[in-house]
Amino acid sequence: MGELEKVNVAVDKDAMSLEGGTGVSSDDALRLAQLGHTQELRRQYSLFSLCALCVCLMATWEALSSVVATALITGGAPCLFYNYLLSAVCSICIASSLGEIASIYPTAGVLPLAGDPSELTALGAIHVIGFVTIVVVLGVMAPKNSASFVFTEVTNSSGWSNDGVSWLVGLLSAVYPFLGYDAACHLAEEMPHASRNVPLAMVGSVAINGLMGLVYCIIFLFSTGPLEKLLSTPTGFPFMQIFLDVTKSRAGGTVLSVIITCTAVAATVAGTTSTSRTLWAFARDKSTPFDKQLSKVDKRLQIPVYAVVVVIVLQMLLGLIYLGNTTAFNAILSMSIIGMYVSYAFPIIAMLFARKSIQTSSGFGPFKLGRIAGPAANVISLIWITVVVIFSTFPSTMPVTPQNMNYSIVVLSGWLFAGIAYYVFRGKYKFEVPVVDLDVVEGLRDGVHDK
Repeated sequence: MGELEKVNVAVDKDAMSLEGGTGVSSDDALRLAQLGHTQELRRQYSLFSLCALCVCLMATWEALSSVVATALITGGAPCLFYNYLLSAVCSICIASSLGEIASIYPTAGVLPLAGDPSELTALGAIHVIGFVTIVVVLGVMAPKNSASFVFTEVTNSSGWSNDGVSWLVGLLSAVYPFLGYDAACHLAEEMPHASRNVPLAMVGSVAINGLMGLVYCIIFLFSTGPLEKLLSTPTGFPFMQIFLDVTKSRAGGTVLSVIITCTAVAATVAGTTSTSRTLWAFARDKSTPFDKQLSKVDKRLQIPVYAVVVVIVLQMLLGLIYLGNTTAFNAILSMSIIGMYVSYAFPIIAMLFARKSIQTSSGFGPFKLGRIAGPAANVISLIWITVVVIFSTFPSTMPVTPQNMNYSIVVLSGWLFAGIAYYVFRGKYKFEVPVVDLDVVEGLRDGVHDK
């Protein structure tokens, strides 16, 4: 037992939980070892701080501000409102489906970069304070539209002859604000009781942001004024025009706009964190080019420096593309929804077909949806994903020109071709499935039994 005792000591010493300052739960470390990974990280994030990270990364009400134009053009205020409600419900189904999977496989293979948990809580507070400030200002100072304008007056200004197609094209405005709740999975190895807390953080962040976004959506739609003026604003962003009209002051409008901009910047930082962690995790399993460099972790900073640098450089290159060709830039951005949703679909499909065998072997984690709710959530999620992916490839206005054409299908095809080619010629020879160290598993299991 000498070596096994060393394993227990090493894990408990290096991975301290935030809760009560005690060592990491041996059950967490044991489950991680069973999945082929060792406990390297401090389990320092509480459920509250992880929820704060997801809430800030999603930035639902802020993101809604920047993408309202599409829905207002394709169906007017009702298009945005009812699509938002539908998107919120379906996003909870997707988060629940993915959360059930995360409860079975509570591993992230990532390293901390976002900072202290208290900083995440502070970011969450800024998110909420900014929300309250803008909602109060709009609610008190803005002239109000009629209820029929918000809930029943459908206006199709997109050029699509079919109102149903036009309405579905407007889904983009309601789907984009709900991206990002999967960030909780990337911190699974950094919080205690991950099998329970990660799914709760995912579903909880969607519920919290969904409610905040709903309140903001209603206040926003009652405050728009004439849509013709709003959609032709010289600022380029309808929300900025509303702030200017409501405050009747450039200074006031600027302050309110800065609140949204600052939160968006914070969400970008969190997105960079999440992306670099994902890149590091793939590199650790030799799934990327230059995997030796990208999988290195700086011992002093405790971050995957090379992965972070690569992600930042790629973001800078995207900015340069915007300077040269806005159409190409927008085509790449349109992949944010398609790429994320396609990546959600595959594990949900696998879960739907494997559910019975998992139930038989008692393989579910503490977060489980049940015999009826589970398959229902999976099916609803897959139907929603299919509809969203299809209509995300449609141009928002007609007739189609080289400027308003939606090139996302071209970008998607390019990425798929590159990915398949990489797998065929290199990936399948280099990729390494995580190997379970039975000595570590036995040592951790003995530690659990001793307790």
